[in-house]
Amino acid sequence: MENCTLEDSLTPAERALVDLGEHQRFRDTRMYFQYATEERFREVVERVTGREVRAFISGVDTLRDVASEIFHLVLRS
Repeated sequence: MENCTLEDSLTPAERALVDLGEHQRFRDTRMYFQYATEERFREVVERVTGREVRAFISGVDTLRDVASEIFHLVLRS
């Protein structure tokens, strides 16, 4: 498993949603874009690690502006 933690990653539009108290709307929008581009994420991780991505999980703490991208990799035999 590989994990990437990001801090201070909110775009200006995302920050505006958080400032308006629209935390769920922000999560829904980011999640939509994360999974719409999932194949690109997988391709990069697979190319860099030389291993197949078995699963991808994305999450964000909107109050603290910390995000985590988790890639479960297939074990090498």
